[in-house]
Amino acid sequence: MKLENNDLVKGASGRIGDMLVFRQQAGRTIIAKRPRKRETPRSDGQIVANERFAEAVQYARGIVQDEARKAIYQQKTRRGISAYNLALSDYCKAPQIKKVDLSQYSGAKGSLITIRATDDFLVKAVRVEILDSTMQRQEEGEAILAANNLDWVYTGKLLNPAPASSTIRVSASDLPGNITTQDYSLMD
Repeated sequence: MKLENNDLVKGASGRIGDMLVFRQQAGRTIIAKRPRKRETPRSDGQIVANERFAEAVQYARGIVQDEARKAIYQQKTRRGISAYNLALSDYCKAPQIKKVDLSQYSGAKGSLITIRATDDFLVKAVRVEILDSTMQRQEEGEAILAANNLDWVYTGKLLNPAPASSTIRVSASDLPGNITTQDYSLMD
């Protein structure tokens, strides 16, 4: 239940007996049933999720204590969503690699690989590795954010004599350090 403009409970927080809990969120008083502790043991997946959430809480607390990093998140806040909430959410969601365009990569020096990577908050960096048929690294480097602010472009630095048998490994990272990596082949 949400109450607005009710002087009786305005600003209230805490609990009443074993029944109700009052809390504040975005200037509103929220009344809810008191949560109950679980009686059943947690599964391995739940334990991992709880540990990940505890890490996210630590990350978000660190963000709001550092004014420079907090300002980055503060820019995208909206009503009811704080910098803390954004940082917490950002930690829990890794970036996604939506598509990789290899049509302009011929193996020649200067040929291009275009990557579309997204994140719920911000993609910090996109890294490209070009591996030969034995999975040995031929070259690697950072992609540059394109003018459209969506795509990242990697420019090949070396001549690749066998591009058809190469694997292109793309990694996208976000502010909390989540990394998503995917491999692509020119033969696909």
